[in-house]
Amino acid sequence: MSSSKKQIYSHKFLLILAFLLPFFIMTIIYIAMGVYPFGKETLLTIDLGQQYVDFLSYYRHTLLHEPQALFYSFSKGIGGEMTGLWSYYLNSPFNLIMLLFPQRFLPVGVTVLLLIKIALSGLSFAYLLIKKFEGKDLLVPIFSLSYALMGFIIVNQLHIMWLDSLIFLPLIILGLEKIIDGESGVFYSLILGLALFSQYYLTYMICLFLIFYFVFAIVKQTHTKFFTRSQTIRFYINRFLKFTGYSLLAGGLAAFSLLPNFVSLLGGKASHTSEILDWGLKYPFLEVLSKFYIGSFNFDQMPSGHPNLFVGTVAIISFLYYLVNKKFSWKERLTATFLTIFFFFSMNVDFLNKVWHAFQNPAWYPYRFSFLVCFFFILNGFRSLNKTLHFPLWFAITLLFLQTASALYVLKKDFSFLTPLQVLATVLLLVFVLVLFLLRETEYNWLPGLLLLVTIVEMSANAAIDLTRLSYVDMAPFNDYQSVLNTMLADIRPPEDDFYRIEKVFQRSKNDSFQAHYPSASHFSSTFETETPGLFGRLGFPDSSFVISYSSGTLFTDAFFGIRYMIENKPLPETIQNTEHFYDLRANANRPDLTHYQLMSEAFRTKTYQNPYALSLGFTAPEKILSTNLENSRPIENQEKILEALSVSSLFQPFYAEVPINTLITTNIRSSQSSDLNRTYTKKDTNEDASLEIQLTTKSKDPYYLVLDSKIDKDVADLKLDGQPLNYYKTYRNDQVINLASGVNDQHIQFTFDFKKESLTIHDLRVYQFDQKEFERVVAETKSNQLDIDSFSQTKIEGSVMADATKPILMFTIPYSNGWKVKVDGKEVDTLEVLDSLLAVNIDPGYHSIKLQYQTPYLWQGTLISLTSLGIVFIISRKKEAGTKPS
Repeated sequence: MSSSKKQIYSHKFLLILAFLLPFFIMTIIYIAMGVYPFGKETLLTIDLGQQYVDFLSYYRHTLLHEPQALFYSFSKGIGGEMTGLWSYYLNSPFNLIMLLFPQRFLPVGVTVLLLIKIALSGLSFAYLLIKKFEGKDLLVPIFSLSYALMGFIIVNQLHIMWLDSLIFLPLIILGLEKIIDGESGVFYSLILGLALFSQYYLTYMICLFLIFYFVFAIVKQTHTKFFTRSQTIRFYINRFLKFTGYSLLAGGLAAFSLLPNFVSLLGGKASHTSEILDWGLKYPFLEVLSKFYIGSFNFDQMPSGHPNLFVGTVAIISFLYYLVNKKFSWKERLTATFLTIFFFFSMNVDFLNKVWHAFQNPAWYPYRFSFLVCFFFILNGFRSLNKTLHFPLWFAITLLFLQTASALYVLKKDFSFLTPLQVLATVLLLVFVLVLFLLRETEYNWLPGLLLLVTIVEMSANAAIDLTRLSYVDMAPFNDYQSVLNTMLADIRPPEDDFYRIEKVFQRSKNDSFQAHYPSASHFSSTFETETPGLFGRLGFPDSSFVISYSSGTLFTDAFFGIRYMIENKPLPETIQNTEHFYDLRANANRPDLTHYQLMSEAFRTKTYQNPYALSLGFTAPEKILSTNLENSRPIENQEKILEALSVSSLFQPFYAEVPINTLITTNIRSSQSSDLNRTYTKKDTNEDASLEIQLTTKSKDPYYLVLDSKIDKDVADLKLDGQPLNYYKTYRNDQVINLASGVNDQHIQFTFDFKKESLTIHDLRVYQFDQKEFERVVAETKSNQLDIDSFSQTKIEGSVMADATKPILMFTIPYSNGWKVKVDGKEVDTLEVLDSLLAVNIDPGYHSIKLQYQTPYLWQGTLISLTSLGIVFIISRKKEAGTKPS
């Protein structure tokens, strides 16, 4: 508010206000939502509940009890490096707050962490406004609140690690402005380096944005106003070199994390990089107008929606006026206009969108860089309003006309996340704010306070609407599930000198092993290496680019991956089934073959079975394992290949023998001349239910397995086994193996497909009988030459093995990585990759001591670069200090 009469507040007061306003607003909203301890809910939802809270549990456990798990963990699927996971999820210095909260109160720690991060976002933005853009009055908390509670932060607060980048962004921009002003770039390098370490993914987007902002900052600066052409060119070159140099220095400071993480990404997120050059549009351009309305969000916007651009009425009006505000040079405004147009194209054109997302198509949560566009809006909106007292009537009328057209458009489009009341509220707020802007030149003392109040009400309403449109995990069942895990694991956790894996037929998340700290075979994270999901998918497990779920195991896979204990859920007594304090343990696997295991213990909620066939972490194998290649969508054939490769003896019959399906019963299905089971079936009457049922009878107590076509998902058909809904993991991309029966001879099996659409196409539907006797022979044969573990940690394993000439390959069910070094009798040997995924070495006949040690690839090289960069920062700082001392 450009006026000599306006009230000036102390910087300290404005900064405190910028922190406290979002903190208390969000606290009040959480209380109103009934977030624990003020109610029964937590803030755990979607990925925050399915990934991040488990990783935070692992974070606490690692720092307090098991520091070697910092680099490698066998809780991550069948094992995996942790550099990528830490860099993406856990490096935030703010996570240290979680150490203050016991395990059972992790959701409370998450709430506190969110409040602090959101408040710090407002504080850092206010600091930028004060330090660089002459922020002196209540416009500072008005615009800092718009930043802290903008739509992007509210709807993405569940991505708790992303918020670090929003805290650091204003400080990075302040550092860049210092470089443009001719000051030292050390502050810029330190903050950008910290941001790259804390959360590299969104900071990558910030780095791209800095290129555009540098051009914008160069254009808007006034240093060259009286320069000659040559002086101006030298100025531009000097600032560009400084910007480039200090940016590289920032990367160097974070190299100890970035370099090993980059290598890790080659097997994780980066391996999913899209190479398709697509210039198509994601949505009609005008649809983006819907995201400037209060509460313009619902769950459907998460998997595939529009960019989150809500910044509040004051901020967006101020920015739009900035584009025509003659208090700023035409060059600056033209540059800002071009950048704005480019940003909107980036949020729509497929290829540009991929560039912002490191050349990937984001899985859910689209347009993740939209926070940078919002920052650009809010910052320049502040600059415009801070320098402007007179607000022209013509602009207000134009804006009213455009708003009316926009409102009519979004109402006609009938967006699912917008109601007429939301549209009306937004329109009325715009009218009210325009009136206040028109009154500003009269310099009423109450105007700034009223503008602040309007912003508080609007941003609070938007946050409340957005957050209440999601469902959350309740505190009591979350803690109940932790209690179930701790109870079932109490007597079966691996001792310090041994290793084996533990799995179960139910889960709260694929990362239960991180929550309860045990070695498993399931995992879900955005940094998961591709080899393990690839292996699991080819063996018939549910998998995706970043997920494996050990929910369709067989006797063979249990043995192969060393699953020594399998836990089965028990139904709750009817008297407490609907009690909200208990977590409902729902099976996601059908495992009648557990009858071949020994029932070891039984608790109130679970049964624990001990697997007598479980192999060690390492075992010797014939040389033919090296040439065993697995194929996609051939899970039983792939398991057969591995069993054959492990067997020394010649085989006269397969381990998995296909069983003919002789009986096929159809209901409301058109007849066909084809007798082939694998074809397309169509309803006769589309208004009636239709089903297809296969029937067979077991001829032995051996396990029977069915291969389920990957195209038959939960949207196509409901599956039933013997008239009951089938327990299976419903999301998968490869053919899945389903255990139909086991342990019962002459058992009649009915497997039914209930149509959910007019037609159903079936491919590769086969049933197999597993040769239990031959399997036991191969297991006994393999156990005679398996690794006896003497000591075990996450990064160091020692043991011994007796090898013979028939099995010259020592293989481990550990994902292959250059980080694993293997010593045989004290001498390092070359490692091999078997089954395109697992670690192995050659071994001579005889008794050998074995030592495996994991060292994060490129960690020391990255650390050396970081130390060198830190030395450069120290030298620059000392020179700067020496230059400022009086002579």
